[in-house]
Amino acid sequence: MDKDKKQTVQRMTELMKPIERQIMMCDDRHDLLMMASAMMIAVKDIFDNEIGEEGRKKMFKELT
Repeated sequence: MDKDKKQTVQRMTELMKPIERQIMMCDDRHDLLMMASAMMIAVKDIFDNEIGEEGRKKMFKELT
């Protein structure tokens, strides 16, 4: 793995730690699904703000 990719993976891992802690705090399936729904909305908003609605749609279309 090249240096830039390794640094990116390390940063992503660091950024995910608080989210992983919140997931662990979910008491049941209902809490977990509520959290996942809230995260999906937040992710959609981030992508829309950063790369635009068309960029988001293109990105997700390419994933499927």
